Amino acid sequence: MLHDHIVARINRLADAMVRMSARNIRRRWNLRATDFRILNILDHGASLSVNEIGRRALLDQAWISRTLRTLEAAKLVEKSNDPRDSRLTLVKLSRKGREILDEFRPYARWSEKLLLKGVNEGALKQLLDQLEVNTSALLDTFESLPQSKPTKPRTR
Repeated sequence: MLHDHIVARINRLADAMVRMSARNIRRRWNLRATDFRILNILDHGASLSVNEIGRRALLDQAWISRTLRTLEAAKLVEKSNDPRDSRLTLVKLSRKGREILDEFRPYARWSEKLLLKGVNEGALKQLLDQLEVNTSALLDTFESLPQSKPTKPRTR
């Protein structure tokens, strides 16, 4: 049984945390957890392509594009053309988006403090850092594997 499988456990914990947080995010800022995920990716200040946002968020391009349209309509992000390649759209956090993230930070710190009560934060950070390195390597490995077509089941 995969109940104790590390990926299954992480997914259950992540789902629980997202559900708890999503209620407050929706009520307070009328945004979804995914919206905050994208705003957080854009928080460093530089404009990013839609592809790069999708890569960092680990979400598909269609989902990212729909979410960005919603965030742009709410004036939380700004889009522009890449000056080096007019086919690319760049996205950056707007002033309003930054204000919402700044307003969100105390809530994030408070909820993380409650979540990590009794946990050695240094050891947890070290574990998470290593898991991110390992995940990147795993993603690179899967992306380099040849794509095979699914086989049809035999019928008698």
